Amino acid sequence: MIDQSTLTFLSEASSDHGAEWLADNKSQADCARRNLLEFTSQLIASTGLIDPRIAEASSDPRKCLAKAPILKGIGSIAVRVSLSKNAAATYFMHISPSRSYSGGGALLPPPRLARILRQTIASHTGKWRGIVEGPLFRKYFPSGLTDGHDVRAKGFVENHDALDFFNLKNFGACRSVPDEKLMSAGLVEETVKSFAAARALVDYINRATTGADRMF
Repeated sequence: MIDQSTLTFLSEASSDHGAEWLADNKSQADCARRNLLEFTSQLIASTGLIDPRIAEASSDPRKCLAKAPILKGIGSIAVRVSLSKNAAATYFMHISPSRSYSGGGALLPPPRLARILRQTIASHTGKWRGIVEGPLFRKYFPSGLTDGHDVRAKGFVENHDALDFFNLKNFGACRSVPDEKLMSAGLVEETVKSFAAARALVDYINRATTGADRMF
């Protein structure tokens, strides 16, 4: 679980204080980081039960926790499932008071990888829709993919069945996590469930972006 003191620090740090405030609150920042690292370690261990690839790709929890965002009021965790540098999708958790979420996929992938994803969706639309419109995915991510859909697409057939996905900026699914859940004993379990619901999406994206689309 996430400690109340960690959420308090993240809330105060989000106010964009200067270097002097950060220096005065270094001990609180260090405590928050230790708490987040401990949680990340627990999360990796538990997530490894549903996706064994994580043990190798995310063996060091320090590499899964972004450093700078903590000083800006955010605990950002990215759990990788592939050793390939081109693998765009991860499982992720964003911890910020009143704005926390967990899920999986690729949030704001580089333009080149986004283009590859759109091309793959155009070629494997049935598989894509089976994932993002499937019952497990919709149960945990009722709003669908992050940031909605644009109805116009450039460079694709005008009446293509997947037209509503071609101009996505984000290819990730996020499940909101209220503050009270962050501080509950069941946080790891609930987060892992959201990862499990996003696994098919993560696999689809990573197969496409690593050139393994022959597996579709």
